[in-house]
Amino acid sequence: MTSTDPILVAGVNRPLGACIALDLAGRGLKVVGTRRHPDVDLDARMQAAGIELAPLDLTDLTAISALAPQLSSVILTPILSISGPAARAFHAGGVRRGVVFSSNNVAIVGEDPVYDRLRAAEADVLENASGWAVLRPTMIYGYPGDGNLSRLLRMLARLPVFPRLGSGEASQQPIHFEDLARLAAALVTGEWNAAGLLAVGGPQILSHRELIATARRATGRGGIDLPVPLGPVRAVVSLLTGLGVKLPLSPAQLARIDLDKAAVNPADIPAALRPQVMPEEGLTRLALDLDI
Repeated sequence: MTSTDPILVAGVNRPLGACIALDLAGRGLKVVGTRRHPDVDLDARMQAAGIELAPLDLTDLTAISALAPQLSSVILTPILSISGPAARAFHAGGVRRGVVFSSNNVAIVGEDPVYDRLRAAEADVLENASGWAVLRPTMIYGYPGDGNLSRLLRMLARLPVFPRLGSGEASQQPIHFEDLARLAAALVTGEWNAAGLLAVGGPQILSHRELIATARRATGRGGIDLPVPLGPVRAVVSLLTGLGVKLPLSPAQLARIDLDKAAVNPADIPAALRPQVMPEEGLTRLALDLDI
């Protein structure tokens, strides 16, 4: 492989992967975008940008081993608990520069099946894919279906009285997916020369209460918060979950509500690359995308 070989971006059928691939292609770099499921509109946009599209199942380690020698670097956007074995296979095949995605919550949450798997996957990559970067982003937001703040915006637009769980004081540092995409691209282009665990967050730290207020302003609608103590809610949710009732919040999610979620041991990001999208801007743009 040489520096002129293409960069592979896995997961380009999702907004983060698509944004990374388009960023790299916009610099005139050769990019191969992979996904398991085609998307007609997004595929057309990728191809118009000169991105080669190919199917790739990250669990097919034989295919990955065959592909690795043709690549200069790799960015795997599916969460590390899924992409970890692929990262090891790409590195074993000769790819010395790569980026994978974990979560800042790994450094915050104690014993938990989801984050235990991520911790194990991080350790495996650090041991078996030296030189690769493991990004630990805070809460990612900025596109419909982000699973985080898009849901909050919809709820605030619908509810004039919003039930705010917990104290409201826990810190939040959401990172816009476009900022995260720039950081990932910079790691494979050499603009950001870093490897190992890299915790990254957005440009502003807010309390949970402040984040809700910012999101409410983005909807353009009024409303008030109704503080709800966590204790009784935890008891009811645990009971109903034990009975098999599906709820929008799990006991594990409730346990994290009052934890500070700012980036833990944040990475030293070069000034020119630091996240720029403030929550006020990012949430306002997202509300428009959601037609709120």
